[in-house]
Amino acid sequence: MKASLYLISVLFACASYANSQPVAGKWITDLHGQTLTDPQSSGFTWRHGELIHLGDNSAAEPMRNTLLRINPNTAQLNAAPVRITVAESVLNGCFGALFASYPDFESLTWDRVDDTVLISVTEDSSFISLSADCKIRYGDTYSTDFPTLLVKIATDKTLSRAEITAVRPVQFPQAAAVGNAPNDGIEGLAFDNEGNLYLALEQNAANAPMIFKTPYHSTFWQQDGFVKVEDTKFVLPVPDNKDHPINGLDFLAGKKQGHPGYLVAAARNDDQLWILDLSQQQAPFVQQMAYYAPTPADSTCPAYEQMVQTAIEGVAVHGDTVYLVNDAWKKHYPDNIQCPANAAHFNKFAPLLFSLPLNPLWFISTE
Repeated sequence: MKASLYLISVLFACASYANSQPVAGKWITDLHGQTLTDPQSSGFTWRHGELIHLGDNSAAEPMRNTLLRINPNTAQLNAAPVRITVAESVLNGCFGALFASYPDFESLTWDRVDDTVLISVTEDSSFISLSADCKIRYGDTYSTDFPTLLVKIATDKTLSRAEITAVRPVQFPQAAAVGNAPNDGIEGLAFDNEGNLYLALEQNAANAPMIFKTPYHSTFWQQDGFVKVEDTKFVLPVPDNKDHPINGLDFLAGKKQGHPGYLVAAARNDDQLWILDLSQQQAPFVQQMAYYAPTPADSTCPAYEQMVQTAIEGVAVHGDTVYLVNDAWKKHYPDNIQCPANAAHFNKFAPLLFSLPLNPLWFISTE
């Protein structure tokens, strides 16, 4: 085998020395085994034994407003893409113009109360304006002119259909100084085991990421007023005031009885995972990552090549495994081309699925 156990052991030894975790990806492929064309992976969650994927509005048009069902072992689609429809009640509401177009979906999770519901969030809606009446109702966002929207996507157990049936705008605390930056909004959603929904902000007016939360219950979608989130005031491992955004989030249950658990955040620009203790007993653990793309078995290239630009934007935790997916940054994704046999994948902005086991060192202080 070209990818020998010796090579893999050397990679891990080198990465350990460099304090980074190497992880080899798999190209996500369609039902015919072909890599995907520009899905702009931004939403990602585990549900019923498969990974559910949602792209943002910069994806190739056939990939927009579409859910993908991915086999976590093979990285191949389990079924044809599922188009997301929109209920008339949403189209006729204050935010209908956005959902009649291509919303900028930036995260995905599933409802712990009703697992036939998926939840997403919108980011850059600056191309849409609220009507005068809707501006009166929803203008005080303390963030962007057009509100950040939490989105209910109703499905069934087999995910054979998907429909947006409810939408709620988010109001941030004024003191949080989120700022009016349409493309620096919420990029991560996660539920804990206590009925809280966490929202990870890419960065605020001071260029710093933040995490907010709100209680979630069975009547959440029966209301149409603001979701008034609160600042968790979590101390995040941000070394300076430059760009260190959070671009993905999921919950990890604690092993110790009584421990509230952790959030796993993807710091895209830094190639890092941040392990955040909800009890705040342990300082955030920063796991430096090194991502590798596979090359074709019949090429003369090494079995894997390290990526120089990955841009992880999706995090999904299941059991003792963390799954990650990258959102190809079109300007820099071709910078990854080393092996000519991989050029076509990078030029079509094809994403990869990465997985890694939980590391006991992440919890050594509290577990």
